[in-house]
Amino acid sequence: MSGESKDKSSMEVVLDSISSPIRLQILRNLSKKEMNYSELMETLGLERDRDAGKFSYHLKKLLTAELIEVDQRSRKYSLSKKGEIILEYLRKLERDLGERRMLIVRRSDQLIEPFDKAKIAKALIREAKLTPKIAGEIASIAERKLLDLKIDYLTAPLIRELVNSILLDRGLERYRHMLTRVGMPVYDVSRILKRFLELKDHRFFLEKSSGSIIREYTILNMLPRDVAEEHLSGRIDIYPISSWLIGLFARRYGFESGEIIELFAEILRNSLSVRRETMIELHTEIKPDALAKILSTAVSNFPIGRILSIKLENHVFDKLIQGIQASLRKRLGLIIDLGEFSSKRFRDLEEKIHRLGIPHIYTFDGSILLSGYRVWDKSPLIHSIGTVNLLGAALESRRDLDEMLERISERVTNLASALLDGLKLMEEIYGKNRVRSIISFAGLMEASRYLAGSTSFISEDVVSTAKVILRNLDDCVNKVSDGKIGVAGRCPRSAAKRFLRIDSYRFGEDLLAKLVGSDMYSYLPISGRERFKSIGDRFEADLELAPLMRSGYIVSLSFRKGLRIYKEIFSHLERLGKVNPNTGLVLT
Repeated sequence: MSGESKDKSSMEVVLDSISSPIRLQILRNLSKKEMNYSELMETLGLERDRDAGKFSYHLKKLLTAELIEVDQRSRKYSLSKKGEIILEYLRKLERDLGERRMLIVRRSDQLIEPFDKAKIAKALIREAKLTPKIAGEIASIAERKLLDLKIDYLTAPLIRELVNSILLDRGLERYRHMLTRVGMPVYDVSRILKRFLELKDHRFFLEKSSGSIIREYTILNMLPRDVAEEHLSGRIDIYPISSWLIGLFARRYGFESGEIIELFAEILRNSLSVRRETMIELHTEIKPDALAKILSTAVSNFPIGRILSIKLENHVFDKLIQGIQASLRKRLGLIIDLGEFSSKRFRDLEEKIHRLGIPHIYTFDGSILLSGYRVWDKSPLIHSIGTVNLLGAALESRRDLDEMLERISERVTNLASALLDGLKLMEEIYGKNRVRSIISFAGLMEASRYLAGSTSFISEDVVSTAKVILRNLDDCVNKVSDGKIGVAGRCPRSAAKRFLRIDSYRFGEDLLAKLVGSDMYSYLPISGRERFKSIGDRFEADLELAPLMRSGYIVSLSFRKGLRIYKEIFSHLERLGKVNPNTGLVLT
């Protein structure tokens, strides 16, 4: 008996020692070569002064489990024979499970997470009004059945179906009825209806309910299996996937003469088909007062979550922005061409717009939207934004740049192929060659810092690494996009947030918190939180990176008063416009 107890205790120690992503990474790093304390910390991206206690704790766990050992003379750590056996079994298990170490669930909001039977119990209590005791029993039965299933991944609908069958088996039909899906769960429909009553906007209900169906259909039936898997696992993101089959991300309208009322009537008719931005480029004389009234009416009738941006002659701005109702200013955007401005005029206008709180972007003769993406003259429609998770790829590659570039190339190739399929659908609706898509990325600087081993200021090595990554991405897009997909430097914030949440499961919250320091990966090439030794270094980094993103590059800088800084920013944007005409400036 005592031998059995001892064996069990030893196994528990081993299992506990490999339950941490950081400790697993230590084992993998030591499988490549022996390392001393400092070298091992560096490979994990940890700082000696701040993280020494935590790192020592993880080392002690592995030493206690006898998975690693240390040479007392060289003070270098290495895998023990026992550690090699455990790591080999883990690798085999990862291969057998498709690189997953546990039951993984794909939720209806496109996030993945480890299976947790407690969430089934909570859902049964919340949605079906079961008692906690019965809900716990049903959840335990569901867990046992799910562990026996031989499937690639679990989905929320599959779990719901299984739970419903268990409820039927136990004679709990009236509770099962509450969990029935009507395109989506009854509970979710109830929440949307409640929000609809608060907003009193029927378009909100129609979009949310149909969007859920379109998203599931797109993932399960339209996207190639490998692309769907990459999207769900947080290696890429396709936005807006809830309207991918029927709608657009953005649309530009040009207007030179004719009836302005007719133009806005058409814009409103098509507003539900545009998920994010509708842009109007005006090349005609319109009285500012009349235009402000029309814009206010149009914006007040726009669906929730949309923005109407406008690009017009510079002399109209002053009167126009004063005539827009304060409650509508956040839903209207201005695209300001600085080609005819002086730095003083730029400063005066910026301080006025900043005070009024109207979203805006500056450019020098660029054909970009408020969101920072290029719109082509003969292709005024943008279908979707495909985003590549760069930091996730860097972490998967364990600081091996060549391996990371191979991963990115494969993902960009697959993503571009899916986007081209989407463009074929859109061309049937809007006409051939009128629609384009964008490929962007999240976490560029975080990935470059991680690969270059830099943890503080953005150095030349970090910028050089970023250039190598972007050049690889741009070359890959150019090879496979057939000229219909461009590379831009901004991704949807929803993608940047989703990547961080998924990667926190894959690589550990502690490591991600250290590398990111925010609730999302950076969604711009250089985010406002990055630190440079001087503003000049920041400007030089922009000039290095901007030419690689010809379909839109955004510079985001903090708003500061003072004519001198405006002269520097004005001059910088002018220089950027020469290396990449589709560059925009956002002052926050």
